[in-house]
Parts: sequence; structure tokens; C-alpha cells
Amino acid sequence: MICIVASMKDIASRNIAENLLSITKWKEKGNIYERDDMLLYFIDDEHIFHDDVDREIEALGYTIDTIIFASRHASVAKKKTLSIHAIGNFGKAEYGGRDKTLIPCSPILMRSALHILKEMAPKEYQVCYEATHHGPYLEKPCFFIEVGSTEAEWRDKKACRVIAEAIMQMEEKKYDVAIGIGGGHYAPRFTDIALESEIAFGHIAAKYAVEHLNEEMLEKMIDATPNCKKVCFHGKHERIEEATKKMGLLSIS
Repeated sequence: MICIVASMKDIASRNIAENLLSITKWKEKGNIYERDDMLLYFIDDEHIFHDDVDREIEALGYTIDTIIFASRHASVAKKKTLSIHAIGNFGKAEYGGRDKTLIPCSPILMRSALHILKEMAPKEYQVCYEATHHGPYLEKPCFFIEVGSTEAEWRDKKACRVIAEAIMQMEEKKYDVAIGIGGGHYAPRFTDIALESEIAFGHIAAKYAVEHLNEEMLEKMIDATPNCKKVCFHGKHERIEEATKKMGLLSIS
């Protein structure tokens, strides 16, 4: 079962949730809405600090396979963006989660949602992966899907509708799974590869996080990216390339 988590403190999250509720029929049970094999779960605080939401939901009697956080995105650049990313921290946990801890992700669903966003996004919006960052901490596979980067976009009904449609339409298919290392936060190389080939990305470490990638963190990236057999680099990272080769990952050129 897939569970979408919506935050009442997040304008974009509320707007995405409203669109989800309007697309199809749901059964309301307090702060939970049910349909087929999907839940919509409302929380009162911010996503990134709401640890163990998976246990919280399963304590109510549900069995969850994947959690999707519908969220706003904020950036200094103020770009109009629809983005997807895995969660966790390569170093210190400054925005939720735990230090040096990566949460399992859902590469296939992430890729599927990325493609739907690309097809449906208003033309002024950039569609991309983001590098892995921030909390919360949980143990179930999960990812964030976001609209940004200012309040104007958070209130954009068309953009929030597209995210809701992507959540409802995404599907599991078979693709090769990879981790990404290097490049900028908005992962242009990995986004292009996922959109143009049969590769699905999970955890991505941008160049600013490369300093944290020792053997232990690389193992965590692989373990938290289900069925990961490949690695893709943006830029030269000889030390890490050698380490991933020894770990048995195939490099994507």
C-alpha cells in the first residue's frame, strides 16, 4: 500500500492533497483517507521533522509499502520547479533525520513520477531529481515530490494538480537501478539519463556531499537504493569510482 503524507503546515502539501481528494473518491477516517491500495495521511507538523511516520500509520492497522511526502520546495534561486528526491543525510542532520543516515527509497516509482511530471508540467516549470537531503527518519521506502520554489508556486493550482496526477498515475515497471554521484543539487545529468533511457535513480550525492562518501556511506547509498546495480558519475571522482568498482557496481557512461 502507498501512503501519501500531507502536512497541514505546508501550503503546497495542502493544495496537492486537495487535488488528490478531487481526482477520485476516498473514504474518510479522521485524518486518514482510504482508496483501493492507497492512503492519504494528514499531519499537523512539518514533514522533515516528523520521524517514524511509517510506524505511526502501521500502528493504526495499515500495512505500508511506500510513503510519499507531498511537499513544498524552497530555494534562494526561486526557480519554478517540480522535483523528486530520496531522503537522508550524508553528513550532519541539519534539517531533520539522523546524522549519516539514508532512508530506503523507491527508484522505480520515482522514475515513473518524474516522467509524468515532465509530460504534464506547465512549460515554465523545470522538472528534475534533487540530490538526497533532509529528514524525516523512517524505515519504509519513501521519497519527496515537491513544488517550488516560492509561495506563488505553492499556491499554483495547475502545478499542484500535476503533482497529484503523477502520484495517482505512477506505476511499477522493470528498469535498471542506479545511484548518482556528483553534479549540482538539481541533478541535471541524472535527470536527463532517467528521462532518456531505461535507468531509474535512487539516492544521489551532489558534489557538495562527495566529501562524506567513504566506503561506509557508499554501502548505505547502495543498501537504501533497492536493486541498485549501477552507478553514474557527473564529473571526475576517481577515488569513488574505484571504490564502487570494487563493490561490483557497473558504471554508466
